[in-house]
Amino acid sequence: MKKNKITVEKGGKTPENINVKNSDNLEDSIPEISEEQKEYARITVRNEFNKKFSKWAEIDPVNATDEDLEAIKKDFEDCVEENKNKLYFIATHQDGLALKTAEFLKEWNAKFNTWNKGSWKGLIQFDRVITKIIEELKADNNKDLEIDYSTLIFLYQSMGEPKGTGIDSARQMAKFENYNEETGKVFEEDIPVTYSGVLEKILIEVNNLSNIDKKLTILKERVNLAYAGLKMNLKITELEEFLEFHEAITAKAVEDDPDVKKATGEK
Repeated sequence: MKKNKITVEKGGKTPENINVKNSDNLEDSIPEISEEQKEYARITVRNEFNKKFSKWAEIDPVNATDEDLEAIKKDFEDCVEENKNKLYFIATHQDGLALKTAEFLKEWNAKFNTWNKGSWKGLIQFDRVITKIIEELKADNNKDLEIDYSTLIFLYQSMGEPKGTGIDSARQMAKFENYNEETGKVFEEDIPVTYSGVLEKILIEVNNLSNIDKKLTILKERVNLAYAGLKMNLKITELEEFLEFHEAITAKAVEDDPDVKKATGEK
């Protein structure tokens, strides 16, 4: 449900139905849309939307007012604010796991993390961050290991595709994974923190972050519709429902894509 806009760039091509040759002001040459045309467009969008997506939301038969727009904008802004300063859970404080995980990450960053070009700065910054976290965890035994957005993304990008060179780094990775190279299996004695275990926690939080972004996409589209005079009334509240709604909207966009239709032979 993208909003189509007509833009005219200096020196660029213009649509055939717009004549700009004899106009000193380009805006004067763009035909205004009458209120009747706008209302016809609203009716078309409303009918199509309600036919496809009424399980999750419906566009109100009454056009959006200024008060509706402000309320819808507030819903979007509240969701942004709620997640802006969120911390992401990596390990519980129980059994000292939070501290052990933080110390593991510090050791991994010092001995195994890789960088190229200017990304070495990220390793230095993370060492500062994780060192401070370790100090805080030592001072408070009831504190879980939680990290902010930038640290989460740093670990996701750094740990997602581990790399190394030579046997020494391979054996270091084996240590991080509690792997016994003699037996080809993990050691029978379990250890509290492994590379893959930490990465699993990071992937869970990144996936949750992606899901929140999909909810925000819907709330932002709701704002766009309100600006166009259309009030989307949501029937959903749970994140899982927003994900389902987002998937339906995405599928409809793909279905309507002219390139997709061309590839499948549809008209």
